[in-house]
Amino acid sequence: MNLFVAKAKNFLRALVRRDFISIMKFIVGIIVVLLFAVGAYGLFYAIFNYLKDVQDIGPLIADRTVSIGFLAFFLMLFISNAIGSITTIFRSSETEFLLTKPQPYTSVFSARFTDNLFYSSWATLIVGIPLILAYGRVYKIKAIFMPVLVSFGILPFVALPAYMGSALTILLFLVTKRVGFRKALTFFVLLCGVVVIFFVREGGAPALIMNIRGDIRLLNYYLQNLATASNPYLPNVWFLELLRSAKANSWGDVLFWASLLTSTALAFWVFLLIFARKYYFTAYLSSAESLGRKTKLTFNDPTKGLLWKILLGLPQDMKAIIIKDFRLFVRDSGQWGQFTLLVSLLLLYLVNLRLVPMNIRNEFWQTVISFTNFAFCGYILATLSVRFVFPSISMEGRSMWRILTSPMAVERMFWAKFMSAFAVFFTIAEIVAVVSNGMLAQSGFMMVLTASGILLMSVSLTSLSVGLGAIFPSFDSQNPARIASGGGGMIAALLSLAYVGLMVVLLALPAYKYSLYLIGQTGYPKTEIISSFLLVILLNILASYLPLKLGIRAIKRKDF
Repeated sequence: MNLFVAKAKNFLRALVRRDFISIMKFIVGIIVVLLFAVGAYGLFYAIFNYLKDVQDIGPLIADRTVSIGFLAFFLMLFISNAIGSITTIFRSSETEFLLTKPQPYTSVFSARFTDNLFYSSWATLIVGIPLILAYGRVYKIKAIFMPVLVSFGILPFVALPAYMGSALTILLFLVTKRVGFRKALTFFVLLCGVVVIFFVREGGAPALIMNIRGDIRLLNYYLQNLATASNPYLPNVWFLELLRSAKANSWGDVLFWASLLTSTALAFWVFLLIFARKYYFTAYLSSAESLGRKTKLTFNDPTKGLLWKILLGLPQDMKAIIIKDFRLFVRDSGQWGQFTLLVSLLLLYLVNLRLVPMNIRNEFWQTVISFTNFAFCGYILATLSVRFVFPSISMEGRSMWRILTSPMAVERMFWAKFMSAFAVFFTIAEIVAVVSNGMLAQSGFMMVLTASGILLMSVSLTSLSVGLGAIFPSFDSQNPARIASGGGGMIAALLSLAYVGLMVVLLALPAYKYSLYLIGQTGYPKTEIISSFLLVILLNILASYLPLKLGIRAIKRKDF
């Protein structure tokens, strides 16, 4: 039986056999996704509508924003597919089971590749499709073009980095057979870094020019660079040209760029199948040998380790949970490999801040730059918490019943998960915020505001991920990437991003009013500051308390 047909039947059977609670969770998930998509559409519509009214330069900035946004999507999809392939296509009990059946290796690879593509790409589609619809409405793209933009535009675009990431993972385990896993993984990380740097350098925007002082030649040069697409061989440029062609109502150009994206995706798929037919099973055996190699077991007393001493003052049961989670993280190459790549992207972000002008005097643009950086720091926290904190409860597996029946209170386990994640992610986000604010020459007021906001977001986002991880657990899976990409992870990601957006809006408005007050353009914004302060406190109390409370209740009621 075809594996795709079997998967479709299993999915439909699972939908029919769901109990009432599972059905309600599924409905809630659909509602959350729809609300987020509508909110994203409204946000993109407001941005594009504002830029449309900016004379001459507005539409150019809108197009460049779309290009850079899809370049970021491409890079994130490449990284997530490359790392997700390790745990989905290779290190998976389902893959091991399928390979024992009378199925061609390419069929098994295709089925597992499709799973990995879905788990790695759903978030991009939820954001990308509303972006296209908002762009189309603002620039009055005909409705007949929309199916073409989605089917022959964004879908092939999403598939391209997935092909590249999966091929790179096969190459990783082929190299592992020759040089060992650690050296191969180092090569893997470096190669991913080279790919990211290449795309950023070739597809990035020109440095902003905010202080031209009447030099019309310099302005024309900048506008020319802004209007001209980046490297014409990049997929994000092809997608941008497809949008421009639809905006110009040019069917010939639309068909050309849609055909270019689709044919390239099909060519990459054929190449990947040929590559997998020849090397996939060899790479799988290499992965089983390198990742499943037995080592001599050593039993070290955790009370004599450095981490135990650092956690001085915590109860012993909480220390044990934290040390156990730390050791599992270190032993899982997929976990710390993805963590390393994310940190590398943060460093790349800090390096590229040199393109932002430091001589802006306009209060509006100062506020925009400050809170764009603040929003990015919040996005970092949301990404890290959903990817690494949300699966933490599920990773206890079926042994959770032992914790529930032990003298250790469930609340203490939750606090242990919360404290370890909060300490790590708050430190990372705060360092990025302080360094980036320093590079952007922000005022002391903005630095204090950003630092305080990061503290609140660290508490709330960690609570959201821990609590929702208990409400939507997946104890049958030991693949953290797959757990984070499931239905519960989707809800956690969308709620986390919505929370970050609300925090940015609630803090940006009074900060902008206060900046105007400092230069004498308005009165002291007492009402805005008080109302914003109260709403921020209320939002963070709800985001911190409710998920943990509901998560603890859900775990206590669950049967194991």
